[in-house]
Amino acid sequence: MSDTAARPTAETFTVRERTQSQLVLRRFLRHRAAVTSLVLFVVVALFAYVGPLLWKYSYTDITDDLSQPPSLGHPFGTDLIGHDTMAQVMRGTQQSLKIALAIALIGTVLGALWGAIAGLYRGKLDFLMMRIVDVVLTLPTIAVAAAVAAQGVGGSQWWSIAVILGALTWPYVSRVVRGVVLSLREQEFIEAARALGAGNARIILRHLLPNALGAIIVVATLTIATGILGEAALSFLGVGVQAPDTSLGLLVSINRDAVNTRPWLFYFPGLLIILIALTINFVGDGLRDAFDPKQTRVRQ
Repeated sequence: MSDTAARPTAETFTVRERTQSQLVLRRFLRHRAAVTSLVLFVVVALFAYVGPLLWKYSYTDITDDLSQPPSLGHPFGTDLIGHDTMAQVMRGTQQSLKIALAIALIGTVLGALWGAIAGLYRGKLDFLMMRIVDVVLTLPTIAVAAAVAAQGVGGSQWWSIAVILGALTWPYVSRVVRGVVLSLREQEFIEAARALGAGNARIILRHLLPNALGAIIVVATLTIATGILGEAALSFLGVGVQAPDTSLGLLVSINRDAVNTRPWLFYFPGLLIILIALTINFVGDGLRDAFDPKQTRVRQ
């Protein structure tokens, strides 16, 4: 048999990657809680982004129905001014999801690169980088984010909240990625890449991060749930999204005094926050088990 015949081809690697992807998908589909949660999350996303296109009221519209409980005309009721609560919850869910996704993107990109660099270089650089991670992890995330946001950075725009929280969540991602890279850096394909003249930047971007993608996807998914809760906390404290715009956290904050008199104003956005956080966590749990079946827990 010739060396050419024995050597794996690009087509062989493509087949292997496709088989691995199919295996991961099958494992995920066996995780009933994760699949159900994914369906619910898609429904919530459609409610937030497609719902406003179909609903007759905008979140800024003021109707003649003041403080009306849920009805056919206003399924989520109305507030003291006459705003349709369902329209406001749609807008609030839109903004909260947008902020959470941006937080996950910022935290994942920064954390993945930081962890990959630390894991590849090791030694003194690894020690220094991980001590910085430890310092950031000791900071109370919400308190620091609230203090920075209170200074008016970005005028409390949604993107400024995402940047602030993203800059405080990346250490969690970096720790996970570093752990994966420490095991990958000793693999034969990394040695082969070095022998072919690949530099450290190419090894990180073309070899280490793609092979750590499973862990990165899982931690990024869980970061979305953290982002939802973080945005809700900042808006509840009054340093997040500001009127005339709205978010789920802001809706809970401004209606907390109406919980006994007009409970629909408080509970609908509150339930959406809980639902999104729970579904994302279950999806992340399912992805973790799909990418790493050794971590699969026995389910009743």
